Amino acid sequence: MIGDSILSPLVSHLNTRRTLDAPFDMHLSPRRQQLLYFAACLLVVISASYATTAIGNASTFALLLLLFVAMSQFYSAESAPLGKSASKIIQRHEHVQDDDVTLNGREELFRRVFDSAAGMALVGSDGHWVSVNQSLCSILGYSNEELFRTSLHDLAHPDDIGPTLVQIEKLLEGNIQTHTTELRFTHKLGHNVWMLLNLSAVQTGEGNEVSHLVLQFQDITDRKMEEERLVHSVFHDALTGLPNRALFMDRLRFATERARRRKGQLFAVLFLDLDGFKTINDSMGHIMGDQLLIEVSRRLKGCLRTTDTIARLGGDEFTILLEDLAHEDESIRVVERLQTELARPLKLGARDIQITASIGVTSSTLKYERPEEVLRDADVAMYRAKSAGKARYQIFDRDQHTSQAQMVRGVEVEAAAENDELLLHYQPIVSLETGKLSAFEALVRWQHPALGLISPNEFIPIAEDSGSIATVGTWVLREACLQLKKWQSRFPFNPSLTLTVNLSGKQLIQPNLIDQVIETLRDTQVDPRNLKIEITETTLMENMATASALLQQLRALGIEIGVDDFGTGYSSLSYLHCLPVDFLKIDKSFVNSMVEKRDHAEIVKTILSLARGLGIRVVAEGVETLEQLVELRRLQCDAAQGFLFSKPVDDKTVETLLTNRNYWQDLISSLELQTSLRSRAPEVSRDSPEPVQQRRLLRAV
Repeated sequence: MIGDSILSPLVSHLNTRRTLDAPFDMHLSPRRQQLLYFAACLLVVISASYATTAIGNASTFALLLLLFVAMSQFYSAESAPLGKSASKIIQRHEHVQDDDVTLNGREELFRRVFDSAAGMALVGSDGHWVSVNQSLCSILGYSNEELFRTSLHDLAHPDDIGPTLVQIEKLLEGNIQTHTTELRFTHKLGHNVWMLLNLSAVQTGEGNEVSHLVLQFQDITDRKMEEERLVHSVFHDALTGLPNRALFMDRLRFATERARRRKGQLFAVLFLDLDGFKTINDSMGHIMGDQLLIEVSRRLKGCLRTTDTIARLGGDEFTILLEDLAHEDESIRVVERLQTELARPLKLGARDIQITASIGVTSSTLKYERPEEVLRDADVAMYRAKSAGKARYQIFDRDQHTSQAQMVRGVEVEAAAENDELLLHYQPIVSLETGKLSAFEALVRWQHPALGLISPNEFIPIAEDSGSIATVGTWVLREACLQLKKWQSRFPFNPSLTLTVNLSGKQLIQPNLIDQVIETLRDTQVDPRNLKIEITETTLMENMATASALLQQLRALGIEIGVDDFGTGYSSLSYLHCLPVDFLKIDKSFVNSMVEKRDHAEIVKTILSLARGLGIRVVAEGVETLEQLVELRRLQCDAAQGFLFSKPVDDKTVETLLTNRNYWQDLISSLELQTSLRSRAPEVSRDSPEPVQQRRLLRAV
């Protein structure tokens, strides 16, 4: 080998000098020693390079390396720096070889990652593909060659690409480094593919100029389809596929706002209710009833323009929004077309049936402010049409709104109990002595499908006038007893928990009221001693004889009797001793002003004094301030209710109140402590050295 021939004389000479047992540096001057050593190192490096590059013999290079190390150790420390320099040259040579291997490995690894990723591409600044992987080709349905004949702009959906191009421009200008977006791409077969796209800028070494973009694609079509399905289910009726109430009200809100801004922008709303649907549904079954609703919705939709909106509110009620009308009469022509279409015989199973509808109509000419008002008036007009004989339509007349609305509400209230639209809220009644919960008052609410939550002050008078109060009262009594039984089972540590239910004047004259109460108590297994019944003072005075006899029977069952809104009819004070009454409720009008008005405070004081003399407990209604609470405690009122403690709440909140210690217990306890300290204050000796400390304690309490 050439390397061996170059080094062999040097090796031989070194061995000779070693055998003569005379160090190399003893026969040569220091200068010559350094030169000879440098020459030897140079020969080693040249031989090593020659051996590894020209011949490629790794063993030869290893031998040379060992020889060089031996020589380095043989010579004196004076030559060490040169040896270290030569050693570094050899190490650098090895590192170059290692770097070549590492770079090749990294390139191979990058290629593998690029090819196996979900979808990747390298795009030039002009938007054309520079490199794409097989996954992206598979997602879009193109081959590599076909994809290179297109650009990013060609394949992106025209409705989505605009904002993305703006962000690409920012990437190319270096204003941002990455951007992530969702957009549609066109598959080779023509359908859209939703992609989650991440764009990153690739900068050159000179001036950080962006030369390319790295694009990462992820197919999210399935996720988008599921999102669309969920959104559709939220805003559409599951049975008919029509828009539901939420979507209809949203479009009606938009139409109302647009009509308010633009003069001459007309729209109309139709409220349609099928006549006799309940009979068909009950006689033929719910499956047939559903088929009928599907067919009716199909026919109604066929009579409308694509710009109109038809929705199913629930049951057999449909609403239609007609927009961009040239004049008001257009809505009437649509109504007539709907009625003609519905009048055609309909095949339902093996039977041919005919269906009719009552339709209420209102329009934007009445200058509506809120969409709920539009739907309310169309509903009123529909009930007018139904009461006039069905199978007809009625245009809303604002002059008759009040009387017609009352008539409609009377019919609706009776149906509300059957349709599970009524619900109960419960207001706590708190003992003013201990601060503990002593009872709840059940207060009925109406969750109207169009108007939302309606208070009893609005619909109970209508129910009384229409005669539907009996249905509502029966529902309230049964629902309250069922709820009380649930609470007693869940909270056995509070067996004395009671519930108060109100009776109206019309319920008192029901001949079967006592039987209804007995049946409800038996069915719900509620102890009569845990039920309280309230009747207003006005009702009591109007039906003194009847009410007295009826209340005696209820009391005989073990039910406590209370008089609500006491103080509004002073004539009852003289009869109070002969009525079967266990507790009174002071009307909130006196409680609210008892601190400011002295005469009202005197009325409250008189009622409390009279009740104590007769052994009747007193509950104050409408307590809202701490001052009222302090005054009622001073007058030794038994219990109170009002917003200071809690507004009426649902059954879930009641369970929280029963589980936890409530803040009013701490409040009343602190008031009790303050009263106790004040009562003991005169007993303190005048010579007490800490009067200031006592006053601070009272203020802290």
